[in-house]
Amino acid sequence: MKNQPPDFLVIGHICHDKIPGGYLPGGAPTYAGLFAARQGFHSATLSSFGPDFLFASQFADLTLETVPSPFTTVFENIYHDSERIQFLHQKATDLTPSHLPQHWQQAKTVLLDPICDEVSFDFLDAFDEKTMVCVCPQGWMRQWDEAHRVSPKPIENWGFLAKADIISMSENDVACDWDLIEKIAGIANLLLVTQGSNGATVFYENRRKHFPSYPATEVDPTGAGDIFAAAFTLHFSKGKNVALAVAYAHAAASLSVEGKGIAAIPDKKAVEERYRSYLEM
Repeated sequence: MKNQPPDFLVIGHICHDKIPGGYLPGGAPTYAGLFAARQGFHSATLSSFGPDFLFASQFADLTLETVPSPFTTVFENIYHDSERIQFLHQKATDLTPSHLPQHWQQAKTVLLDPICDEVSFDFLDAFDEKTMVCVCPQGWMRQWDEAHRVSPKPIENWGFLAKADIISMSENDVACDWDLIEKIAGIANLLLVTQGSNGATVFYENRRKHFPSYPATEVDPTGAGDIFAAAFTLHFSKGKNVALAVAYAHAAASLSVEGKGIAAIPDKKAVEERYRSYLEM
C-alpha cells in the first residue's frame, strides 16, 4: 500500500498543541488524515516534525512521509474574555513539491491545509489532472512577531487558488467579511464557507446555497473544519453531488465536536448513521 497512490493525501504540519500540563497532537494530518483512515480510505500525509514529537504511535493508520526537522511545530491558544491569543513557539520545516513521493502525484484526493504558512503554493501544480485538490487557506493567513504571537495576514491575491477544485474556509478566517467572501467565490471553482453551528454556505455553479448544520452539543471544536473539508472532498469526489457531500461533511464534523481530541474523530459507521439522520431532517 505504501507504494500505491493514496485515496486521500493531506499536506501540512502535524504539531504539538500546548495545553496546561503538556501537549496534544494537532494540525490537519491529525484530524483530516486520521478521519479519512477511520472511514476506510488509504490515507497518507506529507508533513514535518522533529525527534521531539510525542505522538508518533497514534498515526499508525496513516502512511507518513516526514521531512526532517530539528523540532516539531508548537502552537498555544490562550483564551481571555472570549478572545483567543495564539502563539507559534516553534515551526518545523516548510513543505515543497520536492518532498512529494512521485507516485503520490496520482493521489485521488488532496487536502492542502497549512497551519503556519508551511505549505508551498507550488503544490497547486504538483498533481495529476485527475486529482481532486481542496485547499484550506487559514494557515496561509497567519503571521507572527518576535514574541511568537500570531496575527492575521491577508492574502493579497486570491487568484492563485482558482487552480484548486475546492476552497474550504471558515467565515472567521476573514473576520466575517462577506464582501471578501463573495470576491473569493468569484474566482473559486467551489467555495465552502463554514459558519460553526449556523451551518455552511456553498458557492458553486454561479449559485449560493446555505446548508444548516446537524444539531450537536459542542464540547471541543478543534479540528472540525479539517474534518469537514476532508469529508466533503472524499464524498464529492465520488458523486460530484454538492448537497450530499455537505450533508456527509456536516455529519462528520458534528460528531467530532461532541468529544475532545482525536478520540472524537468518528469512524465510518457513526458517520453513515448521522449522515442518514441528516438527510431525514
